[in-house]
Order: sequence, then structure tokens, then C-alpha cells
Amino acid sequence: MVFLLSILGRPGAGKGTQVKILQRQTGFEVIRTGQLLRKRAKKPDMIGKKLRNALEHGMLAPTPLVFSLWMPRLLKLCDKKNSVGMIFDGNPRKLYEAYMLEELFDLLGWADRFRVCYIHISEEESRKRLLRRARFDDTNGDIATRLQWFRTEVEPVLDYYRKKNVLFEVNGEQSVAEVHKEMSRHLKRFLP
Repeated sequence: MVFLLSILGRPGAGKGTQVKILQRQTGFEVIRTGQLLRKRAKKPDMIGKKLRNALEHGMLAPTPLVFSLWMPRLLKLCDKKNSVGMIFDGNPRKLYEAYMLEELFDLLGWADRFRVCYIHISEEESRKRLLRRARFDDTNGDIATRLQWFRTEVEPVLDYYRKKNVLFEVNGEQSVAEVHKEMSRHLKRFLP
């Protein structure tokens, strides 16, 4: 049985850290959209150049491109007999992506196996963490842009999943261990 988990949160919330811990514990495969996009942005073709420019300016990648990166992984999951699950690290980020995932999960018979964890941190904490992290897309201007799109794009996704009763929230301003402990309490109800 396949279990699907999306981990969402503001930039710098610790999504990647929690994903690594869960992956070690569960053996779940991971779709790291940010990593896939950064890798794709390095290609010297037109898409790579446009994507790199978008990422450098704190913009979201177009949904069709995101799905083109996800689909091979999801279809491979269908073919694996022993796969336990998949974790989406930081996605879906737009309602359109949420709707597309829902359609795909319905088609594959996975709709009742999907949950969303929202790691909540304040905007102020997000800014502090990102400036410490210092990735190429972690400049003051880009951080402000990303926090704005979190409000306009991701918060409606969180509301959508709240209404569908598949979302649980954890306090991301605790230690890594405490965040994981809180997540684990919620996940025990759903994990195989």
C-alpha cells in the first residue's frame, strides 16, 4: 500500500530536514521539487535559462514544468511492488497543482492515502533562517518575494487541504527533534 505525504511550510521552515528524517525512518521515496528545479535550471537550454531566472527572482516555476519533473517518479512508484510511500518536499505550492495531484491520486486509487503536514513558522523566523542558510536564491529581495507568494499561493492550498480534512499542523519553531516528535504523533494514525 502506497502512502503519500506532502510537507509544506514557509521557506526555511525545516521541511527538507524533516523529510530526511522521515525518509530514513520509513524508506519512503522523496520528490524534492526545489532540488529538481535547481538541477533543471542548470541545463544550458532555453527552459533552463528561463527557469534559473525565475528562481533567482523568487518566482514559482510553471506548474506544467513541475509536473513534468514529478510524473516519471510517480509513475515509477506505480510499478514498484514494495514501495511504501512518497514524500513531497514543499509541494504542492499552488491550488492548480493540488487539483492536478488530486486527479492523479484519484486515477491511481491513492486519494485516501494522502496527508499534508504544515510546518508553521512566522515570517520573521523564515527571514532569519533563510539569511543564515545563504543559498543563491536567499537574498533579501527574493526572500520578500517568496514570502509574498507563500501568502498568495500556498496559504490557499493549506486552506483547501484543511477543508478536505487531510492537513495537520506542527509548530516549526521548536527544535528539530521536537518538530519530528510532533509530526510522528500525527503520522501514527495514517502510516502503514
